[in-house]
Amino acid sequence: MIKRLVSYLSFGFLFLLVLVYYNYSLAQKRLREARQTQFSIDLTDFPTEAGAGLSNRFAWRVDAPESFSAARTGIYYSYDSTPSALMKGDSPEAVNYANFTFDYAAGLFRLPDTFDLDLSFNQKGVVYFRAYALVDRDHLWTGEKQLKIN
Repeated sequence: MIKRLVSYLSFGFLFLLVLVYYNYSLAQKRLREARQTQFSIDLTDFPTEAGAGLSNRFAWRVDAPESFSAARTGIYYSYDSTPSALMKGDSPEAVNYANFTFDYAAGLFRLPDTFDLDLSFNQKGVVYFRAYALVDRDHLWTGEKQLKIN
């Protein structure tokens, strides 16, 4: 009688654990799928024309649920254009921008937040740039913008 009761309780407990694990797995899957649309990055302030050697203000906003952080963020720029659309799987190493700002290059930056920095360019010409952030495992990019240096 006691053996049978222990068997039933053990089976019931094991069944309960399986149900909890199944529920947990479904919840995690839904979170991963929902996260794909929760992250965004936008350039909010940037010059379109500037003088050589002068300081220029750049600002961008990274939106994500409050429980997330950016591991790094900044501005990638170059005198050579990389106009293609960049996806969440495109790391900075896959992009041909020669320069990156180091102000927010490493750390844990709580989100959502707005970031800003000043850059100056000594060489005349057109500078192409994008804002970037690494959130979770997603590489977030803005569209390419340009700045004419006189």
